[in-house]
Amino acid sequence: MTYRGIMSKGLVVLQDDAVLPDGTLVDVTPVSDTSENLAELPAFGIWRDREDLGDSAEASLKLRRQVELRE
Repeated sequence: MTYRGIMSKGLVVLQDDAVLPDGTLVDVTPVSDTSENLAELPAFGIWRDREDLGDSAEASLKLRRQVELRE
């Protein structure tokens, strides 16, 4: 499960009143600024040569739905 939060005074404060027990090991990945040039991201364009995907937005939505069903 993924939780969102914000840094406050050196601590991550989880949103939506989420609570994790003390001692829970977590990974924290900062969410980048949306003003970043997306074309410079490592995964940008990885599907451009895939002819089996057609519309990449639709293919991405289909993959997200498949992942959601596995959780």
